[in-house]
Amino acid sequence: MTRIRTDGQPGAFRRSPRHRTAIGLALVLGLGCGAVHAQLEACVAIQDDRQRLACYDAAAHRKYPDSPEAAAPDAGGQLLERPVASAGASELEKRWELRPQLERGTFRLVPYRPIYALVHATNHTHNRPSSPTRPFTAGDVDLNQVESKLQLSFKSKVLENIGGSAADLWLAYTQQSFWQAGNRGASSLFRETNYRPEAILIQPLHMAFGGIRLRYAGLSLTHESNGRGEPLSRSWNRLIGELALESGPWALHVRPWTRIARRAGDRDDNPDIQDYVGRGELVAVYRAAGNIVTLTGRHTLKGGNKSRGGASVEWAFPIKGALNGHVQLSSGYGENLIDYNHRQTTLGFGVSFFD
Repeated sequence: MTRIRTDGQPGAFRRSPRHRTAIGLALVLGLGCGAVHAQLEACVAIQDDRQRLACYDAAAHRKYPDSPEAAAPDAGGQLLERPVASAGASELEKRWELRPQLERGTFRLVPYRPIYALVHATNHTHNRPSSPTRPFTAGDVDLNQVESKLQLSFKSKVLENIGGSAADLWLAYTQQSFWQAGNRGASSLFRETNYRPEAILIQPLHMAFGGIRLRYAGLSLTHESNGRGEPLSRSWNRLIGELALESGPWALHVRPWTRIARRAGDRDDNPDIQDYVGRGELVAVYRAAGNIVTLTGRHTLKGGNKSRGGASVEWAFPIKGALNGHVQLSSGYGENLIDYNHRQTTLGFGVSFFD
């Protein structure tokens, strides 16, 4: 050890800068190794496979090339975040964060259903809407066959890995408006707006049947209403189950539902809504080269004169960045709540985001 006299004190010495650096490094390494060892012991005790893998990755400071932290800076105040991209992950896995490395925590606003603005035309306007408990008593409104159709939709995860499982709880909100923008005689009214808040429980699944993969099971509590007073008030509550499958560019969603918490007797705005809109739906989605084609079919699951429902096809095609062109064709019942028992064929075209 090199002695360096200081302040004239005989025998006093100080350590050289190089020696102090070596001691500091040894202390840091010792403390670091102890902390890593403690973290690894904590990982061993975790029973859930997904959480244990995530714990080991955190201990090794592993960053995935496609994770939000490694691929892009923090959103920094961005109102609505796009789904995270991930090499090897399917579209459904990315949208619902079904793998540990895709999880981005809670309370982040992300897209849910498409956000769009369309010019929308119908072959049959509904000037006197009514239901069995809500006869039409207002004055006639001469509606235009062409109007604007607007949709806003987003979701946010509020609970992650519930009870040590892989299940997540999401809250979602969708608002759809029909605006008689060109109807100057009726003061360009918003003739109908539907509000749909949802609580959605998602359980990732890892099953395969040939080339078909079962991605998740879902259960949602959904309220939908138009916020209007009688006689134009319409509303219902549903418990919706879901199974989501993928095969290559195709995804299939099987969504049966049942009506719950309905009002009794004449307090029900629309007692026969399921006999028009349906008791479930199938949604098939095809994605290729930026194009997204969505086919939806709903049915009452009854025969005879109650065999009703509706079908639609939508095509979103890329324009630039997140902006898409959007075409929508539908036929049947249930275009919206006020038209739930009105049969029509509609065509819309415009732009959309986050399909």
